[in-house]
Amino acid sequence: MADPLWQRTEQLVTDYLEYCSREPGTPESPPSTAEAAVLRAVAASVRKLYRSFFSAYLGYPGNRVELVARMAEALLSDSPGPTWGNVVMLLAFAGTLLERGPLVTARWKKWGFQSRLKEPEGDVARDCQRLVALLSSRLVGQHRAWLEAQGGWDGFCYFFRTSSLLALWRKVLVQVFLSWLLTAVFIYFWTR
Repeated sequence: MADPLWQRTEQLVTDYLEYCSREPGTPESPPSTAEAAVLRAVAASVRKLYRSFFSAYLGYPGNRVELVARMAEALLSDSPGPTWGNVVMLLAFAGTLLERGPLVTARWKKWGFQSRLKEPEGDVARDCQRLVALLSSRLVGQHRAWLEAQGGWDGFCYFFRTSSLLALWRKVLVQVFLSWLLTAVFIYFWTR
């Protein structure tokens, strides 16, 4: 009998990594699930926030699967356990490694890696499949109890939807407060 959590995890990771590894100029496919849509949005925010870190790994010419395995060990093995933020960071990192842009950036050339004019299509697809297997194994195999305690991927969606709604409301409330404050200051000086 198939494991629904494992299947859902594989579908989510596959959706995201295929989204990241598409050829430049290829239109993006719609997210396959609600959690895939949330992951794409949150990962885009994380990648934007930490642009300098992620851009350093664009076009990484080494073993992507090994690098993601080391990153997974670092991010998911903290003493209190994984967090949704660490899960998103890990998936965004894996997606960055598969992203098709400049194949070997100046940073990698400086370290002695040779430029590849065109990466074989099979390399990206093979690495994508291997990363799906690795990440699913880490998330569901090693951290199943944590994932289930958080409500699975429904908990993931709830966590990021509520935190983004709270952030939106805070922003709106701050703007309203500042506009009232400025109005009060303006009225005070106008009536003097």
